[in-house]
Amino acid sequence: MSLGELWMRSGSVEVVVVTRNSAGHIGACVDSIVAGGGEPIVVDNGSTDATLEIVRSRSRDARIVTSGENRGYGAAMNLGFQETKGDCVILSNPDVVFLGDSIRKMAEFVASHPKIGLTGPQQMFPDRSWQRSYGDLPGIWPGIKDAVGLTTLHNIVRRVFWPRRIDRRPKEVPYVDGAVLAVRRDAFLGVNGFDQEFFLSADECDMCVRLRKAGWDVVFFPEAQVIHVRGADTTKRDPSDRFVRYHVGSQHLLASRNLPPWQVRFYMWLEKIQFQRLVLTYAVLRTFLSEPRASRATEKIRWFRVYSEVLGECIQTGSVVLPK
Repeated sequence: MSLGELWMRSGSVEVVVVTRNSAGHIGACVDSIVAGGGEPIVVDNGSTDATLEIVRSRSRDARIVTSGENRGYGAAMNLGFQETKGDCVILSNPDVVFLGDSIRKMAEFVASHPKIGLTGPQQMFPDRSWQRSYGDLPGIWPGIKDAVGLTTLHNIVRRVFWPRRIDRRPKEVPYVDGAVLAVRRDAFLGVNGFDQEFFLSADECDMCVRLRKAGWDVVFFPEAQVIHVRGADTTKRDPSDRFVRYHVGSQHLLASRNLPPWQVRFYMWLEKIQFQRLVLTYAVLRTFLSEPRASRATEKIRWFRVYSEVLGECIQTGSVVLPK
């Protein structure tokens, strides 16, 4: 019997899920956790909808922690982690569905590789199409790849070939997308978990940086697969620039902690070029599309312009005014 199998026989794997008005997705998430042999721990950031009622109706054994307010994703995850005891804990968004035995696979993978501090699965959209699951950290070369479209090409190739997987084997990556993270307890506690200065976005990137500096491996594990709605209804519920400001502000904070000032500014400028390129690309494509694809392209153009504007503000002032 493998080390991973011995570990799994000792009990179910705890899965911490942070919610905030997640009634549209949390039911399927909890169902998949229970079906996959996990133990749901839900940390609610002040939901005003039926999120908690749905959790209680789907699992009598689910542990619920209420923060009383929206404390941010990282702060809520740290709070939920305090409720866990396992050597491997899975951290999840509420718009995730765990497929098959993905929970067990991730836990066994971490247990069997002592140097791994964090791993994450292959993510898919609800229609089972490919979704980005790992990426680059801020830097000059990653910024150039974004600006000229190499990152886009990397993603297109994987999407076109899917379900024939290009990434078939586990590999070390700069960071794993934060929708689903399987973390080793010792590693998580060793770097003090999430940095709560990141209210939304890039918090997993920051933790991956700190884990790697502490000598842990960060590994993408494609044998485990999950469905991730990605963003759920975030932008639909809030059409303002709130989400974009948090995202750009977090990217700037992450870059500022790991790059010299001139590289931070250059990186943000390259990111602005990327979104300007995307505006032009989708504007051209839109002329060849029929409804409703043309409408979706128009919406993307709107958001790309917002990103470009907020990035421009960041480049000029060296900061982003975040929503209160």
